[in-house]
Amino acid sequence: MSAILTEFINSYFLWRDPMIVGAVSGAVCGFVGVYVVLRRIIFVSAALTQISSFGVALSFYLEGLSMGAASSLVHPFLLSIVFTSLAAVFFAAKRDFSRISQEGVIGFGFLIASGAVIILGDRITKGAHDIADILFGSAVVVDPRDVYVIPAVALAAIVIHIVYFKDFVFVSFDEETARLFKYPVRALNTALLITIAAVAAVTTRALGALPVFAFLALPPLTSLYLTERLRLVFIFSVIIGALSATLGYFFSFVLSIPTGASMTVCASVFFILGLLWREVKVRT
Repeated sequence: MSAILTEFINSYFLWRDPMIVGAVSGAVCGFVGVYVVLRRIIFVSAALTQISSFGVALSFYLEGLSMGAASSLVHPFLLSIVFTSLAAVFFAAKRDFSRISQEGVIGFGFLIASGAVIILGDRITKGAHDIADILFGSAVVVDPRDVYVIPAVALAAIVIHIVYFKDFVFVSFDEETARLFKYPVRALNTALLITIAAVAAVTTRALGALPVFAFLALPPLTSLYLTERLRLVFIFSVIIGALSATLGYFFSFVLSIPTGASMTVCASVFFILGLLWREVKVRT
């Protein structure tokens, strides 16, 4: 075991950047994921991560068409954030779909994005391996720019949430009462979903859709098992998200297992521990 740790420490130049990106991604996804869980829109986060994956896959596909100077307009980050932001605005603004529930339309968005990603993956000249990384996460190496881009987006999202903390919480818990008090409910819902979409877009590009979806859902759910105080739920969710990403990358590195899957399993283990803690607390 000591030999493995020594090898891991001596290889710090290999894992430093991916682990920083993973920890920041896990922390910010855990933070915004609290709203996802409290509003019971977990499937929205799944749809947003898949739509983000579609933007990245489309960028790779267009890049392979040799569009010359226009290639700069199809950067994975740009297309990913545009598609997820448009989807977030649509989900926030449109809730009445005739005889179909909003959940059904969100499911449609998830499925069509998933299908499109697989189809584009079959057409991308770089090979299916790139799409597997997008869907399930590689994060063994990351784009050096992600070390700056993801913390910047995370900081911007957290600042917005701190400024509008009471407003976001109010419309998330009691939308009808917020309307009675003349709150701009639609604008707040749109702003909230856009911040979640921006976080999902940049983190999916770096980590993959599966771990990002896990970080948006499992750390907040685990935190709700640990405490009923809302501020502590946010704090615990951030810590659990960062720890899940860090430990997931560590086990992936030393055991040579897929990184995204390792991060997802670590977040799931924390969820199981939280559930056991809750059961013990209730029985004693």
